Amino acid sequence: MKRAFTLVELLVVIAIIAVLLGLLLPAAGRARLQTKILAVQAELRDIGLALEAYGLDHEGRYPPVRVDCMLGGHFYLLPYELTNEGYLPKPPPNTFLSAGIEDPFNPGYTYKYRSVGTLIYNRTTVMADSAYLWVPNGFPDHEQKEGQTYSTLKESPVSWVLYSQGPNYDDRRMKEMQYPVPRGTWYDPQTKEGVIVRMRLRNGRQIGSFDGWRG
Repeated sequence: MKRAFTLVELLVVIAIIAVLLGLLLPAAGRARLQTKILAVQAELRDIGLALEAYGLDHEGRYPPVRVDCMLGGHFYLLPYELTNEGYLPKPPPNTFLSAGIEDPFNPGYTYKYRSVGTLIYNRTTVMADSAYLWVPNGFPDHEQKEGQTYSTLKESPVSWVLYSQGPNYDDRRMKEMQYPVPRGTWYDPQTKEGVIVRMRLRNGRQIGSFDGWRG
């Protein structure tokens, strides 16, 4: 005669399954997040290569920065020049995207691009030497709390910055910390906050949260 499970035995089995799920689900979530971050790092590297190729073809100049209040969150979008000249894939039709690459942490928008020099406002208004970056003194090797604002490639220690908003993006906090150059604004795996960045220094060296470099 077959013996059926008692209610107590069933409850014990359910409890064990619940404990196992409680252990496995967070680990699976961390693995998914890490996979997403690795994918972002790879795409930022590729976009960085596209920017350098553009610079080589344009006598060391990089594309202008764009701020468009008419497009809402599409400010600092990837440069149209990179897609128009074939350095990056073109976006799907009937979108406000400037390239066929989306930020997985900010769906519907491209990664962000910041540089120094020319700023284009509302698509048509060119503001020469108005795009700027705030860079801490001593950056990157001996970063200090104080810093300066730079608006020309000749003076700025950082030529350009590419970044993803990353998980748990806090716009107010990032602006207060004058992101995206300061290391304190980079993605921290402990807090799971901060922007995921790749940047080019004036000397050609590239650094950022993509290689875990935090000084």
